[in-house]
Amino acid sequence: MSLIGILNCNKKQLIQQFNNINLQKFRVNQVLDWIYDKGYTTFCNMTNFSNELQDLLSKHYYIYRPKIIKTSKSIDGTIKFLLGLNDGNTIETVFIPEINRNTICISSQVGCVVGCKFCNTGYNGFKRNLTVEEIVSQVLIVKDYLNSWNTSSNIITNIVVMGMGEPLFNWNNVSIALENLQIGNSQAISPKHITFSTSGIVPVLKQIINNLDYNLAISLHAPNNDIRSHIMPINKLYPLQDLLEVCKLYNRLNKNKLITFEYLMLDGINDSETHAKQLVKLLHGIKCKVNLIKFNSWEGDNFNGSSMDRIKLFQKLLNNSGIVTTIRCSKGQDIMAACGQLQSQVNIKMLQ
Repeated sequence: MSLIGILNCNKKQLIQQFNNINLQKFRVNQVLDWIYDKGYTTFCNMTNFSNELQDLLSKHYYIYRPKIIKTSKSIDGTIKFLLGLNDGNTIETVFIPEINRNTICISSQVGCVVGCKFCNTGYNGFKRNLTVEEIVSQVLIVKDYLNSWNTSSNIITNIVVMGMGEPLFNWNNVSIALENLQIGNSQAISPKHITFSTSGIVPVLKQIINNLDYNLAISLHAPNNDIRSHIMPINKLYPLQDLLEVCKLYNRLNKNKLITFEYLMLDGINDSETHAKQLVKLLHGIKCKVNLIKFNSWEGDNFNGSSMDRIKLFQKLLNNSGIVTTIRCSKGQDIMAACGQLQSQVNIKMLQ
């Protein structure tokens, strides 16, 4: 009998599975408390379980952790984790400490299937979707590393699904993972502190926006279809008019929420005053804010980032037109941990 990864299961699934092995329902909450509130990685020493019960759980389940292959720490305190998966693939996860919050940026795929031309992850190709446990364990292993389990409050305040991959192409696993990360008392993450970013997979967005508890960020990066299709091939499948119709529907269904449109500033491509005016017209009638992002270079890229003066002028034009616009403070550029810099081309066997 093969073991089941308990992190792959949500609470409802575990209740049914425990019933099948003659364990009472209340045992589910006890196990999840040990895993998600206390950070246990084995069933041994779960003190409210008998030795027989610990053995029974060990015969049916395991608690997954990837291997930390390497950590890199930025001068700004950001920590990037290169994590090794069981099949030899690697992913990167980023811990971003700030004054008022601590954020973990997690990945949803090994590589990325979308292939945006400005992104190092997409440049290095796509291998596969991550499993639920591989998504959940990114948060848990960072908490292991920070030795943060024995605290009365969660050191991690925010989760952003903005690492490697397009989460909507793996939404079944991503949604269960985010559900599991809300388990616990002191260590649970509230949905209002979880944000996922998507390039705009229109059919999936239509399916999920009616019951979406998380914050939505759209990787827009262009004010018209010509530019967007050039730098984001996904736009040829789901052009701006279709994407923005779904955004308007999201506004109608979620009246108290803003959509964040992420806009990477690329010199000579999407950063002129004309582009700003086009963007204002494009977003008219959508309840949103725009987050301008400075381009973070990587080996092999073919772009130059806009100057800060150009970014500030672009921001001013949007703000003056009534669109709340901020400039993202990039973290971890010196360790290749900033937006668009993550990659997965290292194989574990090469490092052994």
